[in-house]
Amino acid sequence: MPGMAKMEMAPELARVIPEMWLAGLVLVLFGMGPFLPARRKGWAWWLALGGLLGAFVPTLRMLTWQPQLGFDGAYAVDPLGVFFKLLLLATTVVVLLASRDYFRGMPHEGDIPGLLVLLAGSMILLASSNDLVLIALFVQLVSITSYVLVGVWKDEPLANEASLKFFLFGSVSVTVMLYGMSLLFGATGTLNLQEMARRLPQADLSIVVLGLALTLAGYGFKISMAPFHVWVADTYQGAPTPVTALLSIGPKAAGLAVLLRTLAVAVPPDETNWPAAVAAMAALTMTVGNVLALRQTNIKRLLAYSSIGQAGFLLMGVAAAGRDELSVPALLFYLVAYLAMNMGAFGVATAVERGSGSVELGGYDGLGSRAPWLAGTLTLFLLSLAGMPPLAGFIGKTMLFGAAMGAGFAWLAAVAAANSALSLYYYLLPIARMYLQPPNGSMPFRTAPALALAIGLSVAATVLVGVLPEPVVSLARSGARLFVG
Repeated sequence: MPGMAKMEMAPELARVIPEMWLAGLVLVLFGMGPFLPARRKGWAWWLALGGLLGAFVPTLRMLTWQPQLGFDGAYAVDPLGVFFKLLLLATTVVVLLASRDYFRGMPHEGDIPGLLVLLAGSMILLASSNDLVLIALFVQLVSITSYVLVGVWKDEPLANEASLKFFLFGSVSVTVMLYGMSLLFGATGTLNLQEMARRLPQADLSIVVLGLALTLAGYGFKISMAPFHVWVADTYQGAPTPVTALLSIGPKAAGLAVLLRTLAVAVPPDETNWPAAVAAMAALTMTVGNVLALRQTNIKRLLAYSSIGQAGFLLMGVAAAGRDELSVPALLFYLVAYLAMNMGAFGVATAVERGSGSVELGGYDGLGSRAPWLAGTLTLFLLSLAGMPPLAGFIGKTMLFGAAMGAGFAWLAAVAAANSALSLYYYLLPIARMYLQPPNGSMPFRTAPALALAIGLSVAATVLVGVLPEPVVSLARSGARLFVG
C-alpha cells in the first residue's frame, strides 16, 4: 500500500516541479540571508537569479503536455497556466536585475531576493489555481509578500504610509472576495471551478451573480481595476521603484489569469452575461487611469495611473473572451508587450532616481544630453505604451481592438481608441522635458551593469515583439486554445 501511494503521488508532484523548485529556493535564500556578511550579500541575489532561470527548464517542458488537472481537480496544468508561469518568471528575473544595485547596503538587503522569489512562486500558484480555496490562499500569500516588499524601507515615511494603505485596502478587498466565494459555494455546493459550471443551471442565479460580483471585486484589486484602484498611486509612489515595477506587472498578470480562468471555466457567459459587465469595467478603468494621469508631476505616480489605464485595455481582452476566440491570444500577447515596455520604463525611472535622487518629472529635464541612451530608451517605452507603430504596444492594441470588434463591442473599441489618443499627452510630456528643457545638472549618469542589462532586455523585447510578433502570437494562441475549461 505505501508503494502504491508513492506511485499515485509521483504524477501529482511532477505537475508542480517548478513550484517546488521555487519553494526550495525560498527556504535556502531565507536560511542563508541573515548569515551572509555585508560584502557577500550579493550571493543571495545571484543565487535567486540562477534559481529563477533554472525554473524555466521544467516550465518550458510543460508546453508539450496535454491539459490536465491535479490534486483532485484543484490545480490546472495547461498551456494557459504555463504561459503565465513563463511570464511571471521573466518578470521576476528582470526585477532582480533592476534592483540589485538599488538595494545595495540596505539593512535587509539579503532578504529581498527571498521575498521576490516568494512573490513569484505565489503568483505562479495563483495563476494555475482551479479551486476557490486555493485561489483565496494564494491571493493572501501574494498580498502579504507584497505588503512586506512595499514597506521594506522602515525609515522611509512614504514607504510606511504606502504599506499601511496597501494593507488596509487589501484586507478589505480580500474580505469582500471571501464573502463572494462563500456565496458561490452556498449556491452551487462546490469550490471546484469545473464542477461549479456543471451545477450552475440548478443554482439560484441571483446569489450566483452577487457572489460573482463580490469575488471579481477582490480580483479587481489585484488588477488595479476601477473603482478598486485607489491604493495604486500612493503605493507605487512610496514603494522602492523596482518593487513598484514588479507590482505593476506581476500581481496584475496573476489576477488576470485567475479572473480569466474563473469566468471562462466556472461561469458560462450565457448564464450571467459577464462579458458586458467586464466591458463596462474596462471602459471605466482605462478612462479613469488616463484622465488621472494627465496632471501628474511624479514619474512613479504617472506610471501608476498609466498602469490603471493599461489594465483597462487588458480587461477589454477578458470581456471579449466570452464571445470571440481571438480575444485570449490578443490578451496574452499584450501582456508580453506590457511586461517589456512597462518594466523598461520603470528600469529607466530606477536609473534616473539613483542618478539624480529625484522621481519628479523635473529630474528628467535635459536627460537627452546628460544620458542620451536612458532618454532614448524611455522614449521608446513611452511611445510603445501609447501604442505607436511599429512597437510591441501597437501590435498588442491592434489585436485587442480587433478582438473587441469581433465580440460585438465596437463601442468599447472606440472608447479604447479615444483613451489611446488621450494617453499620448502624458506619455509625450516626459519626452518633451528630456529633449526640450535645459539639463538641471552636469554630472553624467552611471547605470549599474545589471540594471543596464534589464533595460536592454526590455528594449530588445519591445522592438522585436513589435517587428517580429509571430513567435509570441503563436505562443499566445497555443496558451489560449488549449486551456482546461
